[in-house]
Amino acid sequence: MELYLKRILIFANPRKEEVAALIAELEKALTDCGIEIFFEERAAGCVSRPGISWCDLPEKIDMVISLGGDGTMLSAARDVGAREIPILGVNLGRLGFLNELDPSEISTAIPRIIAGEFSVDSRIMLEVQPPGDEAYHCALNEMVLDRGDSPRIISHKIFVSGEFVAAVSADGIIVSSPTGSTAYSMAAGGGILSPKMEAFQVTALSPYTLAIRPLVVPSSEKIDIEYSTDGKEPPRLTLDGQTTRDIPSKGVIRIRKAAFSAHFVHYHNRTFYEVLRDKLGWANRPWGN
Repeated sequence: MELYLKRILIFANPRKEEVAALIAELEKALTDCGIEIFFEERAAGCVSRPGISWCDLPEKIDMVISLGGDGTMLSAARDVGAREIPILGVNLGRLGFLNELDPSEISTAIPRIIAGEFSVDSRIMLEVQPPGDEAYHCALNEMVLDRGDSPRIISHKIFVSGEFVAAVSADGIIVSSPTGSTAYSMAAGGGILSPKMEAFQVTALSPYTLAIRPLVVPSSEKIDIEYSTDGKEPPRLTLDGQTTRDIPSKGVIRIRKAAFSAHFVHYHNRTFYEVLRDKLGWANRPWGN
């Protein structure tokens, strides 16, 4: 068999009960195919193998295989970052919206994927600059500004490429990618965007007005959120629901499209709309088809 892939990194959520056994099964499947395997530190700790950090990845890694839920995929996408290595997800979570394989498919699907039987779906990412920070930090799903532990509302001014758009008093603001449109943004009343779109969605959290709706803007635009609050507790900035920090009571958050994308490996011939129906129950009639 001709190898389409040669070097693969295994990444995993060590908190999943079955993860050690599945890493061992995946290691065997990859070894049988002649693959050179690397273990990210947390995955390595599950099976007592030497591990490497994301910073120390060899120059040529053909694919990352992520074992966990959607949160593990989000973490992998941020950690891969500008390396733009394709990521294959094996679902150990509840929803598995971003994951491609079930654990039962490892032994059958992996040899075919190694031989090149897969496609790659690219997703735009956000870069976010917190107030007082010179660096930008990437996110795949969304950036969330919220009031944290404070009961006080936040005043926001939204600018798109320098143009004033709206003043909004609300519990916070979500800026999401198309991938993130089916996450927190959707729960907050935002629309669903096709992942093929090059756009951001701005959604207010519990806005204190009837005259505000989610706003979709091209990803070529830069979004600035000028905010202020008089609460004693600081507001909070969260990326992908995973990395969070307290921020000053007033400042400006800058959001732009990242220069790199996340790349997800697809083995099954499933469309985005099929996944919406099957995993989110979108547009399903309560009385059946």
